[in-house]
Amino acid sequence: MSKNTKIDGQHAIVNTASVSSTTDPRVPQPDLHARRMAREAEAWLAFARERGRMAEHTLVRKALGATAFSVRHDARSLAVPSKLVGTAQHQRRLWRLVSDGVEPWAELDLDAHGPLVASLGGEPLGEVQAKHAAWARPLVTFGLRVLVARVTGHETEGYRLGCNVVLAGVGEALARLRDALGTGGDGAASGVTASGVTASGVTASGDGHPGAVALHAPLRLVVPRPGTSHPGSPAPTPAASDPATPDPLDTVLVRAVDGSVRATCHHVRRHADALDWGRLGAGPADLALSVLTRVCGARVAEAHYGAFADAVVAAIPRAGGVVRAADVRAWVAARDVPPAA
Repeated sequence: MSKNTKIDGQHAIVNTASVSSTTDPRVPQPDLHARRMAREAEAWLAFARERGRMAEHTLVRKALGATAFSVRHDARSLAVPSKLVGTAQHQRRLWRLVSDGVEPWAELDLDAHGPLVASLGGEPLGEVQAKHAAWARPLVTFGLRVLVARVTGHETEGYRLGCNVVLAGVGEALARLRDALGTGGDGAASGVTASGVTASGVTASGDGHPGAVALHAPLRLVVPRPGTSHPGSPAPTPAASDPATPDPLDTVLVRAVDGSVRATCHHVRRHADALDWGRLGAGPADLALSVLTRVCGARVAEAHYGAFADAVVAAIPRAGGVVRAADVRAWVAARDVPPAA
């Protein structure tokens, strides 16, 4: 018997040269992938436990299911299967998807203001379930995507169609969020390690798509055009730099399920003990002052923070997002330009 063979049980003879131990650098790639999905699922479990209100047994079941799904589909990052709600209002669109077909794993557009409405080709299909929206919303900023899995249902009269989806790229989006929150200010990271993924340049393909796609840019700060002040109807101002390239002075805003907030800028205290956004008031005024001080300096901040709070901070979604430094500079530059004669 060769020195590279052993008896495995009563009958089988195994070639030990082809068997890798847990410390062997030649661990099969599928095993390494499964371990990575398990680590990302563990990180997601901690984050979802902090952000949402799902029961513990539901969270654990979801984490195990997501791990199995991600391994089976060879996902590049943890993917969480789910389904859309509110599909009863969008039956015609769903029937068109059945008749016309849809590209496998087609990416849906997300409206992050209010409920997470998922759309395809500009037409809504439904909403991300509330139990998932609580943890998914802050990750949209960092590359989480919603992909179509399949349309469910049949042609029985009165039966409504549904839409199964996959929340894809969860592990990498969570790592970017934790990395961003660890950059200082009032947003020190806690609970989950970023696993070495930085916000400055990671390629990811979400849910088993062939090849890689570029890192999604953070949600753009929406600011009014010069001369408008209604926060309900803002229009985007072009950034002064490539939006796909994060700026060290970008400010990440995250609101936890208990209402507490984290921001990656130093709190310049003037009116309130805590920062806030998505409304008018003392907390948003301090956030405006803090962001402008961080990006443009104290003099500019003093001159513009009141208008910035009213026009910009009040319009930021309550769940948070990324305040792009380039957009802040563009907003200030637009205000400093005298109106045309």
